[in-house]
Amino acid sequence: MTLQRAWPPECPRLETARVILRPPMDSDNEIWRNLRRRNKAHLQPFEPSWPENALLDSFFRRRLRYQQKEWMADRNYSLLIFTADHVLIGGMNVNNVSRGAAQFASLGYWIDHAHQNQGYMKDVMDLTLSFCFSFLKLERVNAATLTHNIPSQRVLLRAGFVEEGFAKEYIQINGARQDHKLFGLNKSDWQKYA
Repeated sequence: MTLQRAWPPECPRLETARVILRPPMDSDNEIWRNLRRRNKAHLQPFEPSWPENALLDSFFRRRLRYQQKEWMADRNYSLLIFTADHVLIGGMNVNNVSRGAAQFASLGYWIDHAHQNQGYMKDVMDLTLSFCFSFLKLERVNAATLTHNIPSQRVLLRAGFVEEGFAKEYIQINGARQDHKLFGLNKSDWQKYA
């Protein structure tokens, strides 16, 4: 007999007066697809190529099942970003969790174009880092941005990340390998400002 865990899984309450972060659920399907559809032109230059079926109901369901499996296996943690009045505005992913001596993960995130430059990502990053360092017990968090993605770099720097390097043709973004700036934050440094 296999033990089935409930979804959403155990997760600390991740919210401020302005934002709520929580794992995705089946009921998010339509609002997630609509938000991604509205933001397609805005997001595609910063993300891996979208598959042809990226905005279909079946894609969301497969993605959700994968995210659930990854969460339960302690490999990746996907969270959706909502305003305090429960409007979906983006996503935050804690990816490639490495345990053992490493104890680190990498962040990936996106936000609705209409909600940029309104301070939401500061709250999101504060909640995410607390989740990573306090709940997941990680010792380090990494992030990478396209070299020209200045808004994302500002988010990371304001959260305490330090620019640590450059990676040529680091990740495939929008159909081509692209250069990235590399950022990192250690738990010991985060604790000084948390």
